[in-house]
Amino acid sequence: MKYTDYILSERPYHPEGLVALPTVIIAVPVLIGFLAAAILMDTGRYMKLRYLLRQRELRQEAYIKCILRSLDRKETRENIEMLKAL
Repeated sequence: MKYTDYILSERPYHPEGLVALPTVIIAVPVLIGFLAAAILMDTGRYMKLRYLLRQRELRQEAYIKCILRSLDRKETRENIEMLKAL
């Protein structure tokens, strides 16, 4: 009954409310574009972080292998893991 009374009233719609419609039509795609750009930037930063962490791990492993060679030890996985723990 509430909606029927609203439709049958003198002004079922408010023209001042329609002023915001063009703004919304423009703002929604712009905000979606900003959201997509933010997601792409965050994904790129995350991938770069993972790459840098992997590079650090590889450099550490290469350093450990050099240490083992200088000590005339075999480069076994156990020796490498033991030195990584230090």
